[in-house]
Amino acid sequence: MKLRALAIVTALAAPALAAADDQTPNQPGKPTDPSSPTDKTADPSSPSDKPTDTDKSNPPTKDAQLGDGDVKIIAHLHHVNQMEIDLGKAAQKSGTASVKSYAETLVKDHQSSDQDLTSFARSHKLGTIPADKPQADTDKQDQKAMMTQVAHLKTLKGAAFDREFLDMMATGHDKELAKIDVATGAASDPDLQTMLKSIKPVLQRHADQARDLQKNPQASATQPSDTVPSSR
Repeated sequence: MKLRALAIVTALAAPALAAADDQTPNQPGKPTDPSSPTDKTADPSSPSDKPTDTDKSNPPTKDAQLGDGDVKIIAHLHHVNQMEIDLGKAAQKSGTASVKSYAETLVKDHQSSDQDLTSFARSHKLGTIPADKPQADTDKQDQKAMMTQVAHLKTLKGAAFDREFLDMMATGHDKELAKIDVATGAASDPDLQTMLKSIKPVLQRHADQARDLQKNPQASATQPSDTVPSSR
């Protein structure tokens, strides 16, 4: 009878023990917390989350920016181009036929030169060419005298205009040729040096043509003075 009662007690206790086993905490080393990180990509220290070289902006090249000295050279060249274009247009209105032809060449050459200069400046991150500001007292005086001379020139017509205009072109281009040589030696950018060297022959031709017209007002300004006639 006692054995039978013990079997009944054991049978009743078995379900309770089984339920207690279901509520037993997991053993250490087997976490089941859903909030714990299980994905490698979510780890901030994972190498895949670190910025790569492609995320960094490319640094500018060495020659992307111009030095102060080169900027001053460009500013002066731009000033000269604008002056020559302005004077050339004035000559096309007030000069005689031969001077008008010469003036047309001036305007065309200096417009082309200024376009190249502007493109060069922009490619070197100089969006706006600054005004030309002479530093030396002699340069300041020359610029002031030039402005006075230009104002007087624009009041003249015909042969009187020709004489003063051609004198300005001959002496003015001579001065610029000397400045080109100095600027070429002072420029630090190799491309700017190349540009200055390419400008020099154009300025020399303008000076030569002005002197040819001074000697012979009927000379053709569009024909280079050293051209040899072709033989037939």
